Amino acid sequence: MPLKVVPQRDRKLNRLIKQGDVRTLRRTEILYEPGQASQHVFLVKGGHLRLTQTDPEGRARSCVGLVGPWELAGEEALLPGARRRAWCRAGEASRVVPLDGETVNRVLHTAARTLEAFLAAKEAELELCRRLAGLRRPRGAPRRLGALLMHLAERLGRREEEGVLLSVPLTHQLLADLASCHRSTVTTVLNDWIYRGHIRDEADGLRILAPEELLASRPSSVDPDSS
Repeated sequence: MPLKVVPQRDRKLNRLIKQGDVRTLRRTEILYEPGQASQHVFLVKGGHLRLTQTDPEGRARSCVGLVGPWELAGEEALLPGARRRAWCRAGEASRVVPLDGETVNRVLHTAARTLEAFLAAKEAELELCRRLAGLRRPRGAPRRLGALLMHLAERLGRREEEGVLLSVPLTHQLLADLASCHRSTVTTVLNDWIYRGHIRDEADGLRILAPEELLASRPSSVDPDSS
């Protein structure tokens, strides 16, 4: 879970962002790739970025993370001499602000609330990994998908009168990569949730109407994979 920058809380970091130059990325444009020297952390001003792992030949494979608006990508740059560990590309037309990694590192260590938020984000990321790992059993795919959607909703969703709207484009393959299951399983589970009224697919994104049902879901009409 990347650090989400809150201007009122992260005033030092927000000053750096205001001083930075905005870079525009086309959809699928690569921001960085594995093995490159890491100098900058990137603040997403609009759109979203996707982090993709590689196979032994260095080719891009499944998506392993999303970075949304006002979140930081490229945290390797916080460590001197570190190199990039994944492909990072724009999931849609996006805008990012490059920030010097060493300077961001100093800000994190001199702003108590920002450092606390950064550590809390890392703990939330580890907790999601623990939950997904604990649900890797037969018929566990719906709960993995539910845990993932609630994690994304907390980070990137907008709470409205009727549920939470996730406006980041989420393809079934992307959700399958992140939840470690088959795309066909994601399609089946989402259709089941739509039928039951737990979620709604809208023009602006995916609306979560019954989060408690997603976390406890055991759709009787689904025969999910056990991957």
